[in-house]
Amino acid sequence: MKLVIYKKQILHRFSALAYIMMIGVALSLVSCSEDFIEDPTDTTGANSGVIFSDKSNVETYIAGILANYKGQYRTVDVGGLYAMYFARAVKGNDIIQAFSWYTFDYGHENREATFRRTNFTWDFNYENVNFANVLIDGVTKSTSLSEADKKELIAQGKFFRGFHLFELVLEFAPNYNNNRDLVRIPVYTEPTSVENVTGNPPVPLSEVYNQVIQDLEDAIADLPTTRLGKSFVNKAVAQAVLTRVLAVTQDDWPKMSTLAKAAYGGSASTAVQSSSWQTGFNNMQDQEWLWAMFQNGSDETNFFWGHAAPMMDHLTTSYRATYFDPDFVSTFSNSDVRNRFFDIYGVSATTPWREFISTKYAFTFASDIPILRKSEMVLFDAEAQYHMGNENEARSLLFALQSARDANATISTNTGQALLDEILLERKKEFFGEFGPQWFDAKRYNLPINRNNIHRIPINVPANSNLFYLKIPQDEMDLNPNYAGFTND
Repeated sequence: MKLVIYKKQILHRFSALAYIMMIGVALSLVSCSEDFIEDPTDTTGANSGVIFSDKSNVETYIAGILANYKGQYRTVDVGGLYAMYFARAVKGNDIIQAFSWYTFDYGHENREATFRRTNFTWDFNYENVNFANVLIDGVTKSTSLSEADKKELIAQGKFFRGFHLFELVLEFAPNYNNNRDLVRIPVYTEPTSVENVTGNPPVPLSEVYNQVIQDLEDAIADLPTTRLGKSFVNKAVAQAVLTRVLAVTQDDWPKMSTLAKAAYGGSASTAVQSSSWQTGFNNMQDQEWLWAMFQNGSDETNFFWGHAAPMMDHLTTSYRATYFDPDFVSTFSNSDVRNRFFDIYGVSATTPWREFISTKYAFTFASDIPILRKSEMVLFDAEAQYHMGNENEARSLLFALQSARDANATISTNTGQALLDEILLERKKEFFGEFGPQWFDAKRYNLPINRNNIHRIPINVPANSNLFYLKIPQDEMDLNPNYAGFTND
């Protein structure tokens, strides 16, 4: 695991104190890949004894972890969590990315062992795994925190560890069910220190997923339903993330349905109600948003960095880099509120791939960034019902979303594979530009990603292609002796 902390790694955060306190503990923690850490400008008042002596201080440390999600690392396309998600979004056949940031992700070229996408994704997630382990260890050893507070705070740490291990195994390994014994990445459950610079060995995917599931189950058991705000995590967020995990493992559909229902609140028709489609998709106060990154346009924002809004909004000053495939646009009816596609440039004849833009996002510096939404959980519930043989219930859940987005929608009559295909298409239509649902679904279902010739890069990615995952970073290969002899394909 490589943990390098840069002075400008997080320029805008929940608060300066949150970042300082998080880094104050982490400054002494490095791994096998680097033997230095560059000090931040101000490290006063931050040590583990102070941080883990009081619940409010620990919560500030947690705010620092969450601030890292909208960080600014090296370039626009390798910032925080938003950058990793948008890199997945452009890999499908719905988005057409101009020659701008994320263009190499769009071309499925950005996976080599020395490339910034690979190194950022590894560093960002393992860094947060380490922050989580510091949190768990510090709270466990605290002599002043109450047992009730310890229980809740350790649950937060386990959530973050499970969440980021899941992101790592998604990014650096092929479909889990193709070979659960495949060895790709290491697991860390203790803080990494200067005394432990060898690095853990990579383990079978089954061990990684076992750790992910155990961490998230522990988090669900002990997290409260309340939280400071939607930027923070609670029981429902942990339930939603574990739902995503089970959508990948595909070995417990009843549990997946139960978790999804708990996350969206049980009433699908209520859960999917949203005003975001009419107002620029930038306000986390929408009841349908489950977990999001808060931004306020000043000290808590990442300005023009690479989440979907500055890429997709062509009506304000931003990158104006994202266009949409006409075949994808044609899947939306005229009465669908999500059909916000327009030809504003009039260039379809000369540059067909630039025909359609979308006004889904209205970009400002205060645009909040969605991470999880209840509608995803409703569709996961529909998917689970389908696999359990409850097709009527699956159609009903699917229709709950479709009818909320399109007043003229009619309930599906599809059965069998056609019904599952419709559910997966609805995921593409509902979450385009957010977290890469087509990439996620194609990978877990062993499906190809095929583009038509209108695309700027009309690549076809075969099912099970190694383009669905990143190579292990070369630094890790060079400095972790446990990777000796490893085939980095």
